[in-house]
Amino acid sequence: MKKQWLSLVIAVCFACSAFAQVSPTAHALRPFDKDHAPSTNCNGGVCFINYNGGPVFETAPTVYIVWYGNWTTKDKKIIDYYFSHLGGTTQEKINTTYSDSTGKFIPNAVNHSTADDYHDNYSLGKSITDAGIQTIVANAISGGHLPNDTNGIYFVLTYKDVIDSDGFCTQFCGYHSPSTSIVNGEVIKYSMVGDPDQCPSGCETSVVMGDHGKGGSPNMDPGADGATAIMWHEFSESSSDPEVNLNTAWAGNFCGESGDCCAWLFGTVHTDKNGNLYTNTIGTKHYAMQEMFQLTSKSRTGNVPGVCKNVY
Repeated sequence: MKKQWLSLVIAVCFACSAFAQVSPTAHALRPFDKDHAPSTNCNGGVCFINYNGGPVFETAPTVYIVWYGNWTTKDKKIIDYYFSHLGGTTQEKINTTYSDSTGKFIPNAVNHSTADDYHDNYSLGKSITDAGIQTIVANAISGGHLPNDTNGIYFVLTYKDVIDSDGFCTQFCGYHSPSTSIVNGEVIKYSMVGDPDQCPSGCETSVVMGDHGKGGSPNMDPGADGATAIMWHEFSESSSDPEVNLNTAWAGNFCGESGDCCAWLFGTVHTDKNGNLYTNTIGTKHYAMQEMFQLTSKSRTGNVPGVCKNVY
Protein backbone atom coordinates (compact mmCIF):
# COMPACT_ATOMS: atom_id res chain seq x y z
CA MET A 1 0.00 0.00 0.00
CA LYS A 2 2.84 2.39 0.90
CA LYS A 3 4.45 1.73 -2.47
CA GLN A 4 1.15 2.48 -4.20
CA TRP A 5 0.81 5.78 -2.31
CA LEU A 6 4.42 6.67 -3.12
CA SER A 7 3.83 5.97 -6.79
CA LEU A 8 0.71 8.14 -6.72
CA VAL A 9 2.54 11.03 -5.04
CA ILE A 10 5.37 10.85 -7.61
CA ALA A 11 2.88 10.78 -10.46
CA VAL A 12 1.08 13.84 -9.09
CA CYS A 13 4.38 15.71 -8.68
CA PHE A 14 5.32 15.00 -12.29
CA ALA A 15 1.89 16.14 -13.42
CA CYS A 16 2.19 19.37 -11.42
CA SER A 17 5.64 19.97 -12.86
CA ALA A 18 4.33 19.47 -16.39
CA PHE A 19 1.47 21.93 -15.85
CA ALA A 20 3.83 24.46 -14.23
CA GLN A 21 5.94 24.70 -17.36
CA VAL A 22 4.94 27.67 -19.50
CA SER A 23 4.98 27.38 -23.27
CA PRO A 24 7.51 29.67 -24.99
CA THR A 25 4.63 30.97 -27.11
CA ALA A 26 2.75 32.19 -24.02
CA HIS A 27 4.51 35.56 -24.30
CA ALA A 28 4.25 36.24 -28.01
CA LEU A 29 3.30 38.95 -30.49
CA ARG A 30 -0.31 38.04 -31.25
CA PRO A 31 -1.61 38.50 -34.80
CA PHE A 32 -3.42 41.75 -35.50
CA ASP A 33 -7.19 41.45 -35.32
CA LYS A 34 -9.04 44.25 -37.07
CA ASP A 35 -12.21 43.39 -35.14
CA HIS A 36 -10.43 43.79 -31.81
CA ALA A 37 -8.20 46.85 -31.99
CA PRO A 38 -5.25 47.22 -29.58
CA SER A 39 -6.17 48.37 -26.10
CA THR A 40 -6.24 52.13 -25.70
CA ASN A 41 -4.82 51.83 -22.17
CA CYS A 42 -1.25 52.37 -23.42
CA ASN A 43 -2.09 54.28 -26.60
CA GLY A 44 -1.13 57.88 -25.94
CA GLY A 45 -1.46 57.56 -22.18
CA VAL A 46 0.40 56.20 -19.18
CA CYS A 47 0.44 52.44 -18.65
CA PHE A 48 2.24 50.25 -16.12
CA ILE A 49 4.62 47.29 -15.99
CA ASN A 50 6.23 45.39 -13.11
CA TYR A 51 9.78 44.36 -12.27
CA ASN A 52 9.94 40.76 -11.07
CA GLY A 53 13.63 40.46 -10.10
CA GLY A 54 15.15 38.84 -13.18
CA PRO A 55 18.09 40.03 -15.32
CA VAL A 56 18.26 42.35 -18.31
CA PHE A 57 21.03 42.50 -20.91
CA GLU A 58 23.66 44.55 -19.09
CA THR A 59 26.09 44.49 -22.02
CA ALA A 60 25.36 44.86 -25.71
CA PRO A 61 23.74 41.66 -27.04
CA THR A 62 24.80 40.08 -30.30
CA VAL A 63 21.98 39.30 -32.69
CA TYR A 64 22.42 35.97 -34.49
CA ILE A 65 20.15 35.08 -37.39
CA VAL A 66 19.39 31.62 -38.76
CA TRP A 67 17.77 32.04 -42.17
CA TYR A 68 15.60 28.94 -42.33
CA GLY A 69 14.57 28.37 -45.95
CA ASN A 70 14.72 30.38 -49.14
CA TRP A 71 15.08 33.95 -47.90
CA THR A 72 16.30 36.17 -50.73
CA THR A 73 19.44 38.28 -50.78
CA LYS A 74 17.23 41.39 -50.72
CA ASP A 75 15.36 40.12 -47.65
CA LYS A 76 18.62 39.50 -45.81
CA LYS A 77 20.09 42.90 -46.64
CA ILE A 78 17.06 44.74 -45.24
CA ILE A 79 17.08 42.83 -41.95
CA ASP A 80 20.87 42.70 -41.56
CA TYR A 81 21.11 46.45 -42.16
CA TYR A 82 18.58 47.21 -39.45
CA PHE A 83 20.37 45.28 -36.71
CA SER A 84 23.80 46.43 -37.87
CA HIS A 85 22.71 50.05 -37.39
CA LEU A 86 20.21 49.84 -34.50
CA GLY A 87 22.74 50.48 -31.71
CA GLY A 88 23.06 54.13 -30.72
CA THR A 89 19.72 55.16 -32.22
CA THR A 90 16.85 57.02 -30.59
CA GLN A 91 14.72 53.94 -31.19
CA GLU A 92 17.00 51.56 -29.27
CA LYS A 93 17.42 54.22 -26.56
CA ILE A 94 13.87 53.36 -25.43
CA ASN A 95 15.17 50.01 -24.19
CA THR A 96 17.83 51.73 -22.08
CA THR A 97 15.15 52.77 -19.58
CA TYR A 98 15.14 49.20 -18.19
CA SER A 99 17.44 48.08 -15.38
CA ASP A 100 17.78 45.06 -13.10
CA SER A 101 18.46 44.31 -9.43
CA THR A 102 22.16 45.15 -9.88
CA GLY A 103 21.21 48.72 -10.83
CA LYS A 104 22.59 48.34 -14.37
CA PHE A 105 20.65 49.52 -17.41
CA ILE A 106 20.42 48.05 -20.92
CA PRO A 107 23.07 49.83 -23.05
CA ASN A 108 22.26 51.65 -26.28
CA ALA A 109 24.36 49.21 -28.27
CA VAL A 110 23.72 46.15 -30.44
CA ASN A 111 26.22 43.85 -32.13
CA HIS A 112 25.40 42.34 -35.52
CA SER A 113 27.06 41.71 -38.86
CA THR A 114 26.61 39.21 -41.68
CA ALA A 115 29.22 37.07 -39.91
CA ASP A 116 26.50 36.42 -37.32
CA ASP A 117 24.21 34.85 -39.94
CA TYR A 118 23.72 31.21 -40.91
CA HIS A 119 21.60 29.72 -43.70
CA ASP A 120 19.76 26.50 -42.85
CA ASN A 121 18.34 24.87 -45.97
CA TYR A 122 15.25 23.24 -44.43
CA SER A 123 17.26 20.79 -42.31
CA LEU A 124 14.10 19.77 -40.41
CA GLY A 125 11.71 20.06 -43.33
CA LYS A 126 8.88 22.51 -43.80
CA SER A 127 6.77 21.64 -40.77
CA ILE A 128 8.20 22.46 -37.34
CA THR A 129 7.36 23.18 -33.70
CA ASP A 130 9.18 25.03 -30.93
CA ALA A 131 11.20 21.88 -30.26
CA GLY A 132 12.39 22.11 -33.85
CA ILE A 133 13.25 25.79 -33.49
CA GLN A 134 15.46 24.97 -30.50
CA THR A 135 17.05 22.09 -32.41
CA ILE A 136 17.85 24.41 -35.32
CA VAL A 137 19.69 26.77 -32.94
CA ALA A 138 21.42 23.87 -31.17
CA ASN A 139 22.63 22.42 -34.48
CA ALA A 140 23.88 25.82 -35.67
CA ILE A 141 25.96 26.12 -32.48
CA SER A 142 27.18 22.51 -32.25
CA GLY A 143 28.01 22.53 -35.96
CA GLY A 144 30.28 25.54 -35.51
CA HIS A 145 28.14 27.78 -37.73
CA LEU A 146 27.36 30.19 -34.87
CA PRO A 147 29.19 30.67 -31.57
CA ASN A 148 27.88 29.59 -28.19
CA ASP A 149 26.98 32.96 -26.67
CA THR A 150 24.87 33.45 -23.53
CA ASN A 151 24.95 37.18 -24.26
CA GLY A 152 23.37 36.66 -27.66
CA ILE A 153 19.84 36.45 -29.05
CA TYR A 154 19.39 33.74 -31.68
CA PHE A 155 16.63 34.45 -34.18
CA VAL A 156 15.27 31.63 -36.32
CA LEU A 157 13.48 33.22 -39.28
CA THR A 158 11.25 30.71 -41.05
CA TYR A 159 10.48 31.34 -44.72
CA LYS A 160 6.88 31.70 -45.91
CA ASP A 161 6.61 28.05 -47.03
CA VAL A 162 7.38 26.73 -43.52
CA ILE A 163 4.43 25.75 -41.33
CA ASP A 164 4.85 26.15 -37.58
CA SER A 165 2.20 23.90 -36.10
CA ASP A 166 2.42 25.64 -32.69
CA GLY A 167 0.35 28.42 -34.23
CA PHE A 168 2.27 30.85 -36.43
CA CYS A 169 -0.26 33.18 -38.10
CA THR A 170 -3.12 31.98 -35.89
CA GLN A 171 -1.68 32.33 -32.37
CA PHE A 172 1.47 34.38 -32.88
CA CYS A 173 3.71 36.22 -35.34
CA GLY A 174 6.82 35.61 -33.26
CA TYR A 175 7.98 34.82 -29.73
CA HIS A 176 11.12 34.75 -27.60
CA SER A 177 12.23 32.48 -24.79
CA PRO A 178 15.20 31.25 -22.76
CA SER A 179 16.29 27.64 -23.22
CA THR A 180 18.32 25.42 -20.91
CA SER A 181 18.41 22.55 -23.41
CA ILE A 182 19.96 24.17 -26.50
CA VAL A 183 23.31 24.09 -24.71
CA ASN A 184 23.29 21.95 -21.59
CA GLY A 185 23.94 23.96 -18.42
CA GLU A 186 23.53 27.37 -20.07
CA VAL A 187 20.65 29.76 -20.64
CA ILE A 188 20.44 30.51 -24.35
CA LYS A 189 18.05 33.22 -25.50
CA TYR A 190 16.28 32.53 -28.77
CA SER A 191 13.36 33.77 -30.83
CA MET A 192 11.15 32.41 -33.58
CA VAL A 193 9.89 34.87 -36.21
CA GLY A 194 7.90 33.71 -39.21
CA ASP A 195 7.74 35.30 -42.65
CA PRO A 196 4.64 37.52 -42.48
CA ASP A 197 4.08 37.02 -46.21
CA GLN A 198 2.36 33.82 -45.06
CA CYS A 199 -0.42 35.83 -43.36
CA PRO A 200 -0.18 39.52 -44.32
CA SER A 201 -3.40 40.71 -42.66
CA GLY A 202 -2.35 39.30 -39.29
CA CYS A 203 1.43 39.72 -39.15
CA GLU A 204 2.62 42.07 -41.91
CA THR A 205 3.10 45.61 -40.65
CA SER A 206 2.56 47.39 -43.97
CA VAL A 207 -0.81 45.68 -44.44
CA VAL A 208 -1.91 46.42 -40.88
CA MET A 209 -0.92 50.06 -41.36
CA GLY A 210 -2.84 50.22 -44.64
CA ASP A 211 0.23 51.07 -46.72
CA HIS A 212 -0.83 51.64 -50.33
CA GLY A 213 2.43 53.10 -51.61
CA LYS A 214 4.22 51.95 -54.75
CA GLY A 215 6.22 49.26 -52.97
CA GLY A 216 3.79 48.41 -50.22
CA SER A 217 6.51 48.98 -47.60
CA PRO A 218 9.42 51.40 -47.07
CA ASN A 219 12.05 49.01 -48.47
CA MET A 220 9.83 47.67 -51.25
CA ASP A 221 9.71 44.27 -49.55
CA PRO A 222 6.65 43.83 -47.26
CA GLY A 223 7.79 40.40 -46.03
CA ALA A 224 11.27 41.47 -44.95
CA ASP A 225 10.04 44.81 -43.59
CA GLY A 226 7.33 42.99 -41.67
CA ALA A 227 9.77 40.41 -40.29
CA THR A 228 12.04 43.23 -39.10
CA ALA A 229 9.14 44.78 -37.19
CA ILE A 230 8.36 41.47 -35.46
CA MET A 231 12.04 41.06 -34.64
CA TRP A 232 12.12 44.55 -33.08
CA HIS A 233 9.25 43.45 -30.81
CA GLU A 234 10.99 40.22 -29.78
CA PHE A 235 14.46 41.79 -29.57
CA SER A 236 13.22 44.48 -27.18
CA GLU A 237 11.45 41.95 -24.98
CA SER A 238 14.52 39.71 -25.00
CA SER A 239 16.58 42.70 -23.88
CA SER A 240 14.34 43.63 -20.93
CA ASP A 241 13.12 40.11 -20.09
CA PRO A 242 15.71 37.62 -21.41
CA GLU A 243 14.76 34.82 -19.01
CA VAL A 244 10.97 35.17 -19.13
CA ASN A 245 9.13 32.36 -17.29
CA LEU A 246 12.49 31.14 -15.95
CA ASN A 247 13.63 34.24 -14.06
CA THR A 248 11.25 36.94 -15.24
CA ALA A 249 12.36 40.57 -15.23
CA TRP A 250 9.99 43.13 -16.79
CA ALA A 251 6.43 41.97 -17.36
CA GLY A 252 3.10 42.60 -15.71
CA ASN A 253 -0.60 41.96 -15.59
CA PHE A 254 -1.43 45.30 -17.17
CA CYS A 255 -0.17 44.64 -20.67
CA GLY A 256 2.54 41.95 -20.59
CA GLU A 257 6.14 42.58 -21.68
CA SER A 258 7.50 45.80 -23.17
CA GLY A 259 6.54 44.95 -26.75
CA ASP A 260 3.12 43.62 -25.81
CA CYS A 261 2.19 46.94 -24.20
CA CYS A 262 2.55 48.68 -27.56
CA ALA A 263 1.71 45.88 -30.03
CA TRP A 264 0.29 47.19 -33.32
CA LEU A 265 0.55 50.81 -32.14
CA PHE A 266 2.61 52.94 -34.53
CA GLY A 267 2.63 56.46 -33.12
CA THR A 268 3.94 59.11 -35.50
CA VAL A 269 3.82 57.83 -39.09
CA HIS A 270 5.66 59.38 -42.04
CA THR A 271 5.32 58.95 -45.81
CA ASP A 272 8.35 58.43 -48.07
CA LYS A 273 8.83 59.62 -51.64
CA ASN A 274 7.11 56.51 -52.99
CA GLY A 275 4.05 56.97 -50.82
CA ASN A 276 5.04 54.20 -48.41
CA LEU A 277 4.52 54.54 -44.67
CA TYR A 278 7.35 54.40 -42.12
CA THR A 279 7.97 55.27 -38.49
CA ASN A 280 11.74 55.15 -37.95
CA THR A 281 14.90 55.94 -39.89
CA ILE A 282 17.81 53.64 -39.08
CA GLY A 283 21.01 54.62 -40.83
CA THR A 284 19.80 55.69 -44.28
CA LYS A 285 16.83 53.31 -44.47
CA HIS A 286 13.24 53.74 -43.39
CA TYR A 287 11.37 51.07 -41.41
CA ALA A 288 7.74 50.67 -40.32
CA MET A 289 7.90 49.58 -36.68
CA GLN A 290 5.56 49.31 -33.73
CA GLU A 291 6.11 51.60 -30.77
CA MET A 292 7.95 50.29 -27.71
CA PHE A 293 7.21 50.79 -24.01
CA GLN A 294 9.47 53.49 -22.56
CA LEU A 295 9.66 53.63 -18.78
CA THR A 296 9.15 57.08 -17.30
CA SER A 297 10.51 56.16 -13.86
CA LYS A 298 13.72 54.52 -12.65
CA SER A 299 11.81 52.68 -9.96
CA ARG A 300 11.76 48.88 -9.95
CA THR A 301 9.07 48.64 -7.27
CA GLY A 302 5.31 48.32 -7.69
CA ASN A 303 3.56 49.54 -10.81
CA VAL A 304 6.23 51.29 -12.88
CA PRO A 305 4.77 53.81 -15.37
CA GLY A 306 5.66 54.16 -19.03
CA VAL A 307 4.41 55.27 -22.44
CA CYS A 308 4.53 53.88 -25.98
CA LYS A 309 7.05 55.72 -28.15
CA ASN A 310 8.64 55.57 -31.62
CA VAL A 311 11.81 57.25 -30.41
CA TYR A 312 13.15 58.24 -27.00
